[in-house]
Amino acid sequence: MMDNFTIINLQALTGTVAIILGFKYWIQPRISKLPIHEALLPFVFLNTFRYLGLTFMAKEQFYDGFPTEFLTTVGLLDLTTAILAIIAAIALKNKWSFAIPLVWIFNIVGFGDLITAFPQFFGLELYNQNLGFIWLMFVTYGLATFLSHIYIFYRLFKNLRKS
Repeated sequence: MMDNFTIINLQALTGTVAIILGFKYWIQPRISKLPIHEALLPFVFLNTFRYLGLTFMAKEQFYDGFPTEFLTTVGLLDLTTAILAIIAAIALKNKWSFAIPLVWIFNIVGFGDLITAFPQFFGLELYNQNLGFIWLMFVTYGLATFLSHIYIFYRLFKNLRKS
């Protein structure tokens, strides 16, 4: 029988491959020629659901044995990312002049949240706890948002080179 660490990593690897293939085969061909505002909008919008990270802070919804500081930081950074994503999505849709700078801010905050939370998740061995919904979120939505940030950075840097 496999241990939880192996299982979650196999799920993360499989999910990453699946998301990349889906992106390469169906999404990227449709968005590669779109103007930056239109191309970024679905990826920014995906992150509007990051408010779900507040689950880490909800009483009796998460394992009580982990540092409150970690859970609070993850929850609040996810909520901040969601709010920034909502504002950035509206700005992109309306092609406001500050939309792209706002996407930069959203993406730096959101990506920063994930690259600090993921190692802590593993360092605290959260995968060995009864995570329920959070496990599913980590190996699906967490991966999708992580990869969305990478694509957003790609398009933002590509846009800088055009300027």
